[in-house]
Amino acid sequence: MAFVGIQLKRLYRLVLLPFILTAGILLAGFVLEGIWSLSRIRPVMMVLTQVPVIAAGLSTAFVLNGDPIVELTESTPTGWRKVQVTRLLIITGANLTAAGLLFIGLHMMRLWPRDQGWVSIITPVGSIFMVNCLVFLIAVLTTSMPTSSLASIAIWLFLCFIWDPYITDPVRQRLIPMIIAAAGAIFGWNMCGDAERNVVKVAAL
Repeated sequence: MAFVGIQLKRLYRLVLLPFILTAGILLAGFVLEGIWSLSRIRPVMMVLTQVPVIAAGLSTAFVLNGDPIVELTESTPTGWRKVQVTRLLIITGANLTAAGLLFIGLHMMRLWPRDQGWVSIITPVGSIFMVNCLVFLIAVLTTSMPTSSLASIAIWLFLCFIWDPYITDPVRQRLIPMIIAAAGAIFGWNMCGDAERNVVKVAAL
């Protein structure tokens, strides 16, 4: 628990960010609800609800690449994999919680885009899960923040403009990509445990 507390202390700003975004979007929806019709608000919400997904990917890219001290970490009992996985779980947990609160708030106000009932919560939660898992994999393979950040944007663009428009059922829309993303994260977890490889890669930067 002490180790988790240390990581939380270092990451608290990024942990708070998704909740600040959620509060801002909910406030915008509450204000617009009183002056605009639902038909005008929903396109705005469609844009705003994508912001937490982008922020989650970029935050994860920063968290996993912003501290290149692999040699030091691998020389301790903690290990690089424990550091990276703990950071991933902290930042992903915060973003998933905030995404759930955002959906609940907008769903109650009837402002969630393409709302198909409570099952639609899988859309924002699944998006963040997929983006973060795949960013974790890219971060392990490249140890590069620019590459990981670009990967998060590319994954988001794929979901928004290629996958989501053609797969409208929320469960089918997210289930297959989530399985692929989870497999990628498991592969990254295994790669992250190669201590010698980690040290050589960062030493070569």
